[in-house]
Amino acid sequence: MGTRGLKCMSDIIKTQRSLALKAMHNPTHKGDHLYRLICQEEWIHRALALVLSNKGARTAGIDGATRETSDPPEAYIALIREIQQELREKRFRPVPVRRVPIPKATGKTRPLGIATIKDRVVQMLIKMVLEPIWESDFLNCSNGFRPGRKTMDCIAALDSYINNQSKHFWVIEGDSKGAFDNVQHDIVVKCLAERIADQRLLKLIKCFLKAGLMEQGLFQRTEPGVPQGAICAPLLANVYLHQLDRYWWNKYGSLRPKQKEYRRKKHLGNCALIRYADDWLLLPNGSKAEAYRLRDEFQTFLQEELKLELSVEKTHIPHVNNGFDFLGYHVRRYVSGQDRPKMLVTPTRKAQERLKAKVKEMTARKRYKDQPLLKCSALNAVLRGWIIDYRHGNAKHTAKALDFWVPKRLFM
Repeated sequence: MGTRGLKCMSDIIKTQRSLALKAMHNPTHKGDHLYRLICQEEWIHRALALVLSNKGARTAGIDGATRETSDPPEAYIALIREIQQELREKRFRPVPVRRVPIPKATGKTRPLGIATIKDRVVQMLIKMVLEPIWESDFLNCSNGFRPGRKTMDCIAALDSYINNQSKHFWVIEGDSKGAFDNVQHDIVVKCLAERIADQRLLKLIKCFLKAGLMEQGLFQRTEPGVPQGAICAPLLANVYLHQLDRYWWNKYGSLRPKQKEYRRKKHLGNCALIRYADDWLLLPNGSKAEAYRLRDEFQTFLQEELKLELSVEKTHIPHVNNGFDFLGYHVRRYVSGQDRPKMLVTPTRKAQERLKAKVKEMTARKRYKDQPLLKCSALNAVLRGWIIDYRHGNAKHTAKALDFWVPKRLFM
């Protein structure tokens, strides 16, 4: 990156920091004149560079364009000018996404929407403008798809609740049915309008929400939902589910110490919320009956305010001593004799089964035939990545068992 490129990126960062500071210091501030930012050549250049650096740029949308077709200097510059001109003249319209089924660990599939390179660039521009503003509003209980945050932040937060002082011993496992697919467009636009006054930007976001999809050559409208795979989809989903965070914060999270003490005396208890995108935990420190009441209360809120349905069958309420699964980790409060209770974090059975299935596939006789070094190298990469994900937990015994099982599988 040259001197000019560094200066442009520095200017973009300064603008984003300014947007964040305005939002942080004024909770009622609404950003205006934001549309003109995404029309600037420097912003489009940066957005295109980010899109093409992603692995997904090798996959084409319905127009067939990929990183290989957009990377040459002539095509690169032409694309920037085309996007800039269409945005300035307010005639940019996103095209339907190409929908493909992606296998899930459960054996089922989930739909993934693949947008065109041009549409991905504009989505990236929208994210570059919205993210600094909404990052100033998002609460600490939310960790999913946010810069500088990861799944382990959710697990680490549990340690401050599952102890003898806080006594959050019941866990409500929130499972919303198809949260991404049931985001109501009018509600998410209304939420965005709380912080965005620029109607041109809101109109552009509406166009993306209504763009539709192409599946097996047939066009389908997208009434509810945000397309999974879209660059700005996680941010829009977080804006939507931020209403759940605010409801919890206004009713339970912001209580003063005396208010919390009063609730404990009434045997109501208090509750903490930990959310990673559409997966969330509610941890009350009252009775089991209070936990069931809270589940019903939050179920009502989701249905009435966000039009989301809480799967009662999948919303379990286990005790922490019995353990529960969250984000691929099994968390359990371990009590042994006179020792202080500990929180054990291990890979879930499903995570171990998925890894073993992957190893079995990679060690099949037909794979890497007559190339044992290539097979070992690929296998090491998978195992290394898996253990890195669980290195901060209590994965010692699991890793020891794998150390015995993998070589046996490899040479059997």
